[in-house]
Amino acid sequence: MRIMRASKLPVHDVVTGLRARSVNYDPDEIRGSAWHFDHHRFVLGTDPPGRPQEDSVWWHAYKEVAAYAFTPAGLLRAHYRREDPLLGKDLLLVGRFALARFVMGVRITETGFDEDGVRYSWGWSYETLQGHIERGRVDYRVVKDLESGVVTLEVNSYNQVNPRAHPFIRLGWFFFGRRAQHRFYTSVGENLRRLAQQPQVTDTRTGDEDVVEVPRDAGSGGEPFWAIAVLDGARDPDPAHTGP
Repeated sequence: MRIMRASKLPVHDVVTGLRARSVNYDPDEIRGSAWHFDHHRFVLGTDPPGRPQEDSVWWHAYKEVAAYAFTPAGLLRAHYRREDPLLGKDLLLVGRFALARFVMGVRITETGFDEDGVRYSWGWSYETLQGHIERGRVDYRVVKDLESGVVTLEVNSYNQVNPRAHPFIRLGWFFFGRRAQHRFYTSVGENLRRLAQQPQVTDTRTGDEDVVEVPRDAGSGGEPFWAIAVLDGARDPDPAHTGP
C-alpha cells in the first residue's frame, strides 16, 4: 500500500500505467458466500413508445452513461484517456471517504446494444484490475420498454473485498463497505434520472489535455491539504509500479 498527498497524485501517469494491469480475479472463483451479488433498477423517465429517438430521456441517459458522467462527485470521481475507445478503456476511479482517496483501476471489458422486440438497451461492463481493493464486475445498462416507453437504468454487479487488501482496508470494509456501495448506487440512479430529464452540456473537464475527469460537477477547488491518496490497496501478484 502506498500513501501520498491527494493533491500530488500524478493522474496522467497513473491512468497510463493501468494498461500494464490485469483483471484481478478469475471467473471460476465467483462462488460461495464470500461474494456479493446485487441488482438495482432505477426508473429514469418515460419516452414515446418505440425505439429511442435523439433528444429523448433514453438518449440523454445513454450519453451520460457512455461518458461515465453520472456518478456522485462526493463519493467517486473517475479519470480516463479522452481518445481511448470505450471497449478496453481503463478508468482510474478515486473513491472518497472523509479525507481518504482510494485510487483504483478498472477496465471496460464488454459493451453493446441489445434488442429483443420488447426491450431496447445499451450498456457496458467494467472489471477490477490488480491493486484494486475489491474484486468483481459492474454492468450498467440503459433500457427502454418499447411498448410503454419507460426508461430505466439497470445495474448488476458481483464483488468482494480483495482478500489481498491491506488489513486496515479490510477492517474498514467490514464496517462501511456494503453501506457505501448501496449509498453509491442509490446516488447513481438519482443523478442519472436528473441528467436524463434535464440534460446539460457534457463538460469532461481536465487539467491535462489527454485525460478526462468526470463527473462534470467535481469542483475545481483542489483537494484539502490533509487529504491522502491510497494506492495499491491490495497486493495482487505482479502489479505494475506505475498505476493503482
